Amino acid sequence: MNLRRTLATASAGLALIAALAACGFNYPTDKVNQITAGANDRSGTVDVLNAAIVSKSDGLGTFIATFVNTSQRQQISVTSMAGDGTAVGQITMDPLPINPNSLVNLANGGGIAVEGSYRLGQFVTLSIDFDNGETATLSVPVVLDDGQWLGLDTARPSPSSSPSDTTSPSGTTSPSDTASPSDTSSPSASSS
Repeated sequence: MNLRRTLATASAGLALIAALAACGFNYPTDKVNQITAGANDRSGTVDVLNAAIVSKSDGLGTFIATFVNTSQRQQISVTSMAGDGTAVGQITMDPLPINPNSLVNLANGGGIAVEGSYRLGQFVTLSIDFDNGETATLSVPVVLDDGQWLGLDTARPSPSSSPSDTTSPSGTTSPSDTASPSDTSSPSASSS
């Protein structure tokens, strides 16, 4: 009698294990999830990570983001940026090249000046055009310059910016690079 009960319990345990194993492995931890203040877009060849407008006062700020070129062979440039016309219109900027398998962190290069009718705490729709024909459209938060954005002039934006920080994950860098290959942190990675 004990043998039958033991076999029945073991069979039920095996059936339970099989049922639980069939649930799959699509856990939230298997997906990219970056908790940041900024917006992310991974829909194209260039990932736009932690995009934000850093501002000390309404209507004046600096756009920052990290652009990651996931192409192994093609250099891709950011050619233009524009708002939806309500809070921000066309943004004046120089083309921004991103080498293959590399990144450009705008926070290290001073960012791109953005003027408009936006306020702190608001989200601004921005479209970023690339020379390969792709466009990334993000709802970018306007965040307060609370000291963690060291080096950005968010009070008086300049008319254009051409950041020169390019880092390759494979270890090759451009002559103007000052970051190490392991410096792939997002603009908001430092906290107070």
